[in-house]
Amino acid sequence: MAKKHSVNHPEVENKGISQDIFEFIVSIQDNSPIFQTLGFKFSYLGEGLAGISMLPARDYTSYAGRVNGGLLAALADNVMGMACITLGNNVRTVDLAVHYFAPVFEDILLTAQGNVINAGNRLIVAEARMFNSEGKLAAKSTGTYYRTDKIPFGMAAESVFGDEKA
Repeated sequence: MAKKHSVNHPEVENKGISQDIFEFIVSIQDNSPIFQTLGFKFSYLGEGLAGISMLPARDYTSYAGRVNGGLLAALADNVMGMACITLGNNVRTVDLAVHYFAPVFEDILLTAQGNVINAGNRLIVAEARMFNSEGKLAAKSTGTYYRTDKIPFGMAAESVFGDEKA
């Protein structure tokens, strides 16, 4: 299958999911307040897979110049949640655990890879790995997600979520 990219975001790679679900998820980047506030950017989406990068700003660092662990937890939750959504349902977080291995500093590219480990009828278990700009594992996370409604294909996230955006 030829690699496809988003119409509005050609930098985001489609690694094999339907174009409808791909465009829906990519539209979240433009309509989700947390994506906007924290600067999350998709790099790829595939079946049970998601990649997000960010450049942590000084606003999210501690007195020692390290990025706050809560920011990495938010990134992990979002990349795992998006990996789950590629399966065709919206999801809600049930459980999240993060393990930190290396510091992350402001204005240094942080990349996250999320993938689904197990997809049941109601619950999905996913994991995330976050890497610093040198490719060193900074944190690893696991999460459990509850499947909710099916994604209405062909609609942008803004029209689906309305006031409760993605």
